[in-house]
Amino acid sequence: MAVIVIVRATYTEERTLETFFTQIFGWGKSTILWKRGRFQCTIPRQLRADEVTRLTEAAQVEHYEPGS
Repeated sequence: MAVIVIVRATYTEERTLETFFTQIFGWGKSTILWKRGRFQCTIPRQLRADEVTRLTEAAQVEHYEPGS
């Protein structure tokens, strides 16, 4: 079941987020939309703690909000 997470980062980080999610989930398994100053990311599952750490290291993430 897909999960929607919110990532607050600058809009210039979109490519970095795409690359990050592709490395974890594979090509075409995630979508990233820029909405109201945040990225709304649809991914196959929640990120594990180590993946959240890697995400914050890869992109200038201000806030990561696990969704439903």
